[in-house]
Amino acid sequence: MKKVLHYVSSMKRAGEETFIMNVYRNIDRNKVSFDFLVTDNEEGDYDKEIYSMGGKIYHIHLNRLHNKLKQIDNFYLLKKKLTVLANEYEYFHIHTQHAMDAFLSALAAKMAGIPNVIVHSHNSSTIYNKRTHRIFKILLSCIKINRFACGVDAGKWMYGNRDFLIVNNGIDLTEFKFDEKKRKNIREKMNWSNKYVVGHVGRFNEQKNHNFLIDVFYNFQKNHQEAILVLIGAGELKEKIQNKVRRLKIQDKVFFLGIREDVKDLYQGMDVFVFPSLFEGLPVVLVETQALDLPCIISNTITNEIDINSNIYRLSLSDSVQNWSNKIDLVYRKNSKRIDTQNIMTKKGYNIKDVTEKLQKIYLEN
Repeated sequence: MKKVLHYVSSMKRAGEETFIMNVYRNIDRNKVSFDFLVTDNEEGDYDKEIYSMGGKIYHIHLNRLHNKLKQIDNFYLLKKKLTVLANEYEYFHIHTQHAMDAFLSALAAKMAGIPNVIVHSHNSSTIYNKRTHRIFKILLSCIKINRFACGVDAGKWMYGNRDFLIVNNGIDLTEFKFDEKKRKNIREKMNWSNKYVVGHVGRFNEQKNHNFLIDVFYNFQKNHQEAILVLIGAGELKEKIQNKVRRLKIQDKVFFLGIREDVKDLYQGMDVFVFPSLFEGLPVVLVETQALDLPCIISNTITNEIDINSNIYRLSLSDSVQNWSNKIDLVYRKNSKRIDTQNIMTKKGYNIKDVTEKLQKIYLEN
């Protein structure tokens, strides 16, 4: 039995956490066990499922802000915690977006005595100090780690020219298969039957660019009275976005659904998915939407690796709100029939069973 300790900020319902759970559900738990060290003291959306599969969750209260002095304090707290746990685990798997976090966490694990350390890059930029990231990227290259990334851009962001392994953000393709009957049922349930549903899933933060999304939808709905915008997620900027919606007097057309467990069903009922992020690694949500052949309009800051099928449209964030609105209108007028994408998703490497088999082999090698 190989024991892996995953290091994450929380186990709430978000991209990298969802990916970890996709792997956890499919890995042979007689051969590999997962436990979790999280820096969030709140209960995670996946906690109950983790416990039901025999996993443990440890909490450590760290300051996740990228303040250098706070990070030094965090380093010693983490090292102390890992020293207690070190004898139990063969792997410490760090999920992160910033080189400072990656380096200090990896160093703490090495000093604590955990034999194998994996750094897994899940993004291609940051809202935090990029100069600090560049410095710690150099330091990170000086220690022996296993380098993973969700895509090429995320790998180059974290490791520069060093070699790294791409681990695709795979999903359970049997759960994300378009079904006309399911679409009809969810549209009736949500009272969307006579609506044109513009969808978005993402945490309310600067990266996801909700402010721009609201401007785009406001423009689009002027000529499409049946249009509604469905926003799924939580986050620190949610109230600010709600206030903007009220100022624009479109609160009867914009729906804040919060964190949902039925996102795959809601995708079935959507007509178009708009995702104008400032930056991304390789978003799980865009893997899910393309598996369901939901038309996606995304920013060109997102890696081309996410262009899995032909139902995806790219625009620059420097393009006008009108241009983005026009692209939604193009999808609206095309009204393309959604098709089964299971074969292409598997060929492109996004079947979670194949991804899990790849990871399990790595865990069992050492």
